[in-house]
Amino acid sequence: MKKLFYKLFSKAERALMMKDLSALCRRRLILTLLIALPLVFAVAFPLLFLFVSAMVSPESSGVEQFKNLLDNIPQGTDERAQMFYIFTAFISPMLFMLIPLLSAIITASYTFAGERAHGTMETLLFAPFSVRRFLQVKAASSVLASGLVTAVSFILFFVATAIGDTVLKAPFFFDLSWFVLVFLLSPAITVLGVTFAAMLTVKARSTVESIQISGYIVLPILLIFIGQIMGLYRLNSIALLILTAIIVGIDLCLFNFGFRRFTAEKLLTRLPEKPRKEKTNVY
Repeated sequence: MKKLFYKLFSKAERALMMKDLSALCRRRLILTLLIALPLVFAVAFPLLFLFVSAMVSPESSGVEQFKNLLDNIPQGTDERAQMFYIFTAFISPMLFMLIPLLSAIITASYTFAGERAHGTMETLLFAPFSVRRFLQVKAASSVLASGLVTAVSFILFFVATAIGDTVLKAPFFFDLSWFVLVFLLSPAITVLGVTFAAMLTVKARSTVESIQISGYIVLPILLIFIGQIMGLYRLNSIALLILTAIIVGIDLCLFNFGFRRFTAEKLLTRLPEKPRKEKTNVY
């Protein structure tokens, strides 16, 4: 892996990537958001649902409603174990997919729009490579940072869910669908979030504004899982593979052709500040 990294990126490009990663760690707001993502989605929600599953009544109608949407509920387990299995197989994928997407948006927004807003983009554009390669290297550093957050999140989720499976004697959650979700779909969504946020560099005045604008890409992902909750379809391993192929196709188009419209002039031109509303005294 290290040899491949050195082969893909030159010494100057690696220095730029290390600079971006260290800047992410020094920025308190960004670091707080990246730490909060795994703690909330990978730890807090599984433990909360573990508590809810342990307290659920066997006569609860909510369990039966979810069981009607899943066709592979394991038999021979009690209602509490089945409730927790529904969470890990039905609800958790939607929560987990938000981690690579949101972390990609956060890191890319700071890496691109943040540097442009702080006026440090001018110096970096003197690097010994083209503008397109410059953007691709910065995108790669954002993908690397988001991938690290996703990997840590999955480890924490794995531990928290394994505890729930052991306590409630529920079936082990990791199956083929989770394999596709973690190792294929998550990287594709990470690249999608990074490239989408990078494309908005010329439109955002600050990191916060870039995050707000890029957040709209979360809606299609949520709609896909909401359709599953409504019982319109079931996101099994085959459906997730198809979804991965679609997102990979979008990634290739954005990553290879989207950066072509970027020029040094567009990156260096700052947008005017929003006009402040003047306060008027009312007597």
